Amino acid sequence: MFQGKGFRKVPGVPGYEIDVLNEGEMVQLLEELHVALKGLAVRYTPTLGTVEGQPTSGYRQRVIKLRDLNMEPMELSGLLEQDASKFKEVAHEKLEAYLDSIIAERQDEMAVAEAKVMAERARVMLMDQLKEGRTFHELLKAVPIEEDELSQRLLELVEKGAIRAEQKGRSVVYVAV
Repeated sequence: MFQGKGFRKVPGVPGYEIDVLNEGEMVQLLEELHVALKGLAVRYTPTLGTVEGQPTSGYRQRVIKLRDLNMEPMELSGLLEQDASKFKEVAHEKLEAYLDSIIAERQDEMAVAEAKVMAERARVMLMDQLKEGRTFHELLKAVPIEEDELSQRLLELVEKGAIRAEQKGRSVVYVAV
């Protein structure tokens, strides 16, 4: 059936291949193949490139590798067949978008890592300040923590028994245990 449509058996693997000049010819061949196989309970997967296990070479194989950069080889291959400068323009746009996504992801990861480092430094500074005993306002000035977060942390530390809150005159002094 496949060979009757111009396909060649690929030696050593369960697959057939055919060379086409452009995407339009490929679509036409696939439609003819689909009609011929209809009702025979045959499954097939059309791919652009070589059958797995076969050596690769040529520009089409290099276009296939663009999939790793979030580019669609079928779309780009068709563009390359029609207009090389448009192919280059679209590939540059897609590559730029891909690189921008890598940069943005790195920046997000760095921001998260930096926030963790800053939070740990603030925690260490807070515990150092609590060794000598400080009021809430003194801690707010000495430790780089927002007011709400500082209040929450002090409450948690008191509940865990890591610090105690002592009344000294009109002020509450927090002291490490």
